[in-house]
Amino acid sequence: MSNFIQRLLLFFLGIPFVYTVVVLLPQFNHGVAVLVVLVFVGGCALELAAFFKTKGIVANPILFMILGVGLPVAAYIGGLLGGDSVLTGACLGLVLVMGIILIASFTELAFVKVDGIAEVLPRAAALGFVAVYPGLFGAIIVLIASEPRYATASLLTFCILSFGNDSLAWLVGITLGRRRGIVAVSPNKSIAGFIGGICGSVGTAFGCAILFPHAINAPWWTVLAFGLAVGVAVIVGDLFESALKRSAGIKDSGSTVPGRGGFLDTFDSLLFAAPVFYGLSLLLGYFR
Repeated sequence: MSNFIQRLLLFFLGIPFVYTVVVLLPQFNHGVAVLVVLVFVGGCALELAAFFKTKGIVANPILFMILGVGLPVAAYIGGLLGGDSVLTGACLGLVLVMGIILIASFTELAFVKVDGIAEVLPRAAALGFVAVYPGLFGAIIVLIASEPRYATASLLTFCILSFGNDSLAWLVGITLGRRRGIVAVSPNKSIAGFIGGICGSVGTAFGCAILFPHAINAPWWTVLAFGLAVGVAVIVGDLFESALKRSAGIKDSGSTVPGRGGFLDTFDSLLFAAPVFYGLSLLLGYFR
């Protein structure tokens, strides 16, 4: 089966899947959606462990997975216990879990032997990196799902803006993309694809403002800025993951998702878009 057919199947199967998980199963602060996020974040962490190993950096896959999912789990627990003060409760959980896990991880490095001292800095950097990417960024997706008022509309809007960008960028890129090689880390990306992606986020932002006014309820210029900001974050997230793969000498992060590649290949855009979407939503008062 060609990659084109796989991408189309994934798109048409993904729509009912996202709808079912987000809209039909909102119980326990969207527990099913959070479980999906945890699976992908854990998979991303495991793939990053393989990335670091290509550079000769010791990376324990189990430890990486724990560091990756620790913050999202803490955010979810904080949301369950936080009542109306979701952000406060989640942040408390983030701080506690982050401190405990990282201290335990760094303790081993504090007692390395003489021949391992040169590896302390890259290993410590790798541990901190995976706690942030995908850990902290994934936790922000969980915070969106934990909002007490408009979580369903916001989650759906977040997914639509992100996937709308990615899907239209791919479609426009393969049909109209001529000028390629403008970004060194991803030579196949084209200007047409980038423009298509931005249009996808902006267009879906206006669509979501009509369908889900609780998620984006603002004047047209604010909706435009919202779509642009999330669209740029989606593109940068994809390029950043491409840079990681190129640095590691890897074409795809894995082969778990047909037509997409690995967990990171599928989740990279969402990880970068989440802080932008959540931050703008807080700024505009949707989560208050």
